[in-house]
Amino acid sequence: MRASLALPFVALFGLAAWQEPTRATVELELVYLANEGFLVRAGEHSLVIDAFVTEPYGEYAAVPAALFADLLSAKPPFQDVDLALASHAHRDHFQAKPAAEFLRARAAVRFLSSPQVADELLAELGKHGAAARIEALLPEARQALAAPAEGIRVELLRLPHAGGARSAEVQNLGHLIELGGVRLLHVGDADIQTEDLAEYALAKRALDVALVPYWWLGNAAGVARARELTGARQLVAVHVPPAEVAAVRAHLATLDPAILVFERPGETRKLALER
Repeated sequence: MRASLALPFVALFGLAAWQEPTRATVELELVYLANEGFLVRAGEHSLVIDAFVTEPYGEYAAVPAALFADLLSAKPPFQDVDLALASHAHRDHFQAKPAAEFLRARAAVRFLSSPQVADELLAELGKHGAAARIEALLPEARQALAAPAEGIRVELLRLPHAGGARSAEVQNLGHLIELGGVRLLHVGDADIQTEDLAEYALAKRALDVALVPYWWLGNAAGVARARELTGARQLVAVHVPPAEVAAVRAHLATLDPAILVFERPGETRKLALER
């Protein structure tokens, strides 16, 4: 009798030992537009950032006309955009004419950026009613400024633009974005050499994804520095000139094959992130 009672206990113990614990996952969808421009979707909410670039600027790309037309007309995957963001006013990140066209076409979308960007956009819109949906915010240096929207939370980070003194007047914003259970970082053209990003202690924020300029990741030390500063589980190299995509992808594969590089506008990646 004692032996027969022991057998079920042993069987159950063995089952418990071999079963993997169930882990919840959330899906993050990234649709590449150009340079540092993306559609970001998680759960029921989505936003676009640095999306309004329809003319090439220097060596950098523009959003193709057909893809931008889909953004204007709310065709998939742009059917439910809640918020538009822009990191700074340089023309490879923001152009006022397409941004104004977007706000005229998408009557429910709020636009949030720096005063420099907002001033250009307001001048383009004139007295159009869409101007009421533009919000200009600028945190103090090394301070975050929260800007919640429906279903989305954004923290604006004041980050010096790369380039030293000649870029000191540029209002470059980093964005710490929370939506659908995902935390994503976009740094604009932030200078990795300064300590400003370290002041935000982002490594303690359990970031899922960090979109960082590819020039941050030029060698093993740069990759390590980017991981140290962001703490993100997934790095995405952005702002790669089209002519250099193949070379950058190959180089990063030798440093860290897990780093993602998008190759063409409209390319979509869906990341399953464990919780």
